[in-house]
Amino acid sequence: MAKLTILSISVENLGPFKERQTLDLRVTGRRPVILVKALNGSGKTTLLTALQVGLYGHKAISGMKRTEYEQLMLGMQRKDAVGTSSVEVLVLVEIGGAPRTLTVRREWRRKGSDLIESLSIFEDGSKDLIFSDTWDEFIGSILPAELVQLFLFDGEKIEALANPERLPDLLRRATEVFLGIGGIEALGGDLKALERRSMLKNKDSSAEFESARANVASWEDQEQSLANELGNSIQAQASAKNVVEQAQRALSKYTAEAQRRGLAAYEQAASIRHTVVVSQKESEAARSALAEVLSDPVLPMVWLPSLWQRYIESWEADQHSRHSKLLAQEFKKRDQRLVAAMAQKLPKNATDAFRQALAEDLQQFSSKRPSNQPTLQDAPPKEAERQMEDGKKRLRQALDRLAATREDLDRAEQQIGQIPAEEQIATILKSLQERTKEATAAEAQLAAITTRIEELQTNLIHVRARLGGAQERLTTEFRDRSLEAKGLDASIRARKALLLFKDKLLASKAQWLSEMITNEFRNLLRKRNLVSKVLVDPVSYQVSIEDGKGQELSMDRLSAGERQLLAISVLSALIKERKGGRFPVVVDTPLARLDQEHRSSLIKRFFATVSHQVVVLSTDQEVDGIAYDTLKPYTNSEYSLDYDDGVGSTTINKTTAESFA
Repeated sequence: MAKLTILSISVENLGPFKERQTLDLRVTGRRPVILVKALNGSGKTTLLTALQVGLYGHKAISGMKRTEYEQLMLGMQRKDAVGTSSVEVLVLVEIGGAPRTLTVRREWRRKGSDLIESLSIFEDGSKDLIFSDTWDEFIGSILPAELVQLFLFDGEKIEALANPERLPDLLRRATEVFLGIGGIEALGGDLKALERRSMLKNKDSSAEFESARANVASWEDQEQSLANELGNSIQAQASAKNVVEQAQRALSKYTAEAQRRGLAAYEQAASIRHTVVVSQKESEAARSALAEVLSDPVLPMVWLPSLWQRYIESWEADQHSRHSKLLAQEFKKRDQRLVAAMAQKLPKNATDAFRQALAEDLQQFSSKRPSNQPTLQDAPPKEAERQMEDGKKRLRQALDRLAATREDLDRAEQQIGQIPAEEQIATILKSLQERTKEATAAEAQLAAITTRIEELQTNLIHVRARLGGAQERLTTEFRDRSLEAKGLDASIRARKALLLFKDKLLASKAQWLSEMITNEFRNLLRKRNLVSKVLVDPVSYQVSIEDGKGQELSMDRLSAGERQLLAISVLSALIKERKGGRFPVVVDTPLARLDQEHRSSLIKRFFATVSHQVVVLSTDQEVDGIAYDTLKPYTNSEYSLDYDDGVGSTTINKTTAESFA
């Protein structure tokens, strides 16, 4: 297969380029990168579009109708242009080791409201008429037009390729092209053409056949229209998702700022005021409980410890006195019994002496009791002490409750002081409402696009089913009954066999794609543990992601930057598959959504290795600082697009401050 290198591109009277401007894109050695830096609006996207349409014309932009392409080119033409608008691409094509230098020149001029385009191919300074007529087929054999946007792409839009609805078709079609399955399709097309000619041989004049053929053509037109609208809607959905994410981030950021500026306190004002009222009631209840505790008649003794000690001593003395009195009474009764017993056995004088001795002893015992001690009838001190301890405990609890309620009340009153006035919060509420409306409108737009996509997919399935039925009818009902019919049957069987072979070939490539995309994605990601596998289904070519735990990871959980890296990983895997033939890679604004670590990974593992020639169209701040230093070892030359407001045009200048030789 061929290898193509873009040596230079010249643009005249398109976009910001007025006079002819030429960008030298030659690369040498092991430095494949050409860096082109410019401010927004200076012509980066125009250069990318010029490369695409210069090589491929209207076929370069997938899904765009010819009329839309003409409107695009009319819009790009300068109103102050003198003469035609043109793009001239100088390319080096190596086929079988033989190099050929070709100049592809495409011009546009107005004719009334129409646009006239002309293509000329020059070799060695002379126009090659045959090459000019067959250029589309030639460049398509190197890289089909439908895949050119895999090699010449916009970095900010590439994320749309990671859309689960679009990615399977892209992977399948690219794999078909890179595997050379186009030959199988061409053979199938030839067989279809043979079948049609055979059927038309005897049925061309049949009104019924014409009706069936018109029916097939009608369904084919509907299928193409729906497929184009579906592709555009999927791209619009990806853009709408970005708008929703941006609006939601802006709303979240402003909500957090509004909370910090008093919105939270304002929203909680009623709750805070209720808390103050409740705290006041709790405090009053605590005071009442404290007053009730203080009314306990035992509590005053807690603050009179010396008096209480005297009371204990007095109570004990009183108890002792009572016991002594009881003993004296018992002693007296005992003495009386003893005297009565002795009077019967002893003389009277001896009995009187004994009585006198007992009386004196009882008198002496009674004299030891205090005679003036008051009699205490109160409760024992132990019982009173238990009541005092219980009172002290209830008093501590009441005091603790009162302190806690006062603390809650103080805190609530402080929060009341932090509530802003309504006029202070009005501006914040208005801005918050505006951002909420923007987020809601973006979500509604996304929902509408998603609903439309679902409708289109349903309609497309229906139309394809009807188309299949119409084609089957055309094939089966309008066949000759002779050898021609057998030839048709053989052709149909051959096409089915080719289709089966094609599906098997694609299925065998799905595993390889899974491994390649996984390796490319993991190499580019900062969070290596986020993804363990990227799987390509061998039948549907649907792409799914497994996380480190072996569970499916929804693509919606990936950030915009990570989805962009996934799309670039797919591109890198597909591009590196073309080992036999290489094509330059041109990328516009590749790093805008990526953080510094992802930028470095993309530079080292994509720009430096993906192709023999890589053109990076960057803003002035996108490839700067660390990213610039990382790219420098792979940079062959650097240019800037400088826009002059005075003349309203851009000039291309080579950077001379740094040497990249």
